[in-house]
Amino acid sequence: MTTIEKFYSDIQKAIKYDRANNGGHYDGRRACESICKLFETYNRDVPGVARQISEYWFNTYVLESEDLANEPSEANLDKIKAFHSFVNNDVSETLDVLTADDWENLRDFVNFEAETIDLNALQNMMSVILEKGAL
Repeated sequence: MTTIEKFYSDIQKAIKYDRANNGGHYDGRRACESICKLFETYNRDVPGVARQISEYWFNTYVLESEDLANEPSEANLDKIKAFHSFVNNDVSETLDVLTADDWENLRDFVNFEAETIDLNALQNMMSVILEKGAL
């Protein structure tokens, strides 16, 4: 199982547990907040970037949803998986769901935290950002 598959599996568990731990009442916002914490846990090697990405995903995609009660949508799951792939240098097709605005924000997040990021991780992230034309 790849890290992205494990991450997705844990997202599914978080969604399931939200319903189970709340008397069968699902709350999309609460589940997405758990997904944000999960994202930050998975990416604890770059805590500042992970926090900024999870907040960006939550505020930009989840809170702007027309059906917040049923989040995360498949499209928003694809976004958080793409962000996870980016942080973990898994430059697969999953990155194709990210928009030009997403890439510009990722660039800003990485630039802001550059001094705290391991050099190899920083080079990998900046290389992908450059490849996507966000510099």
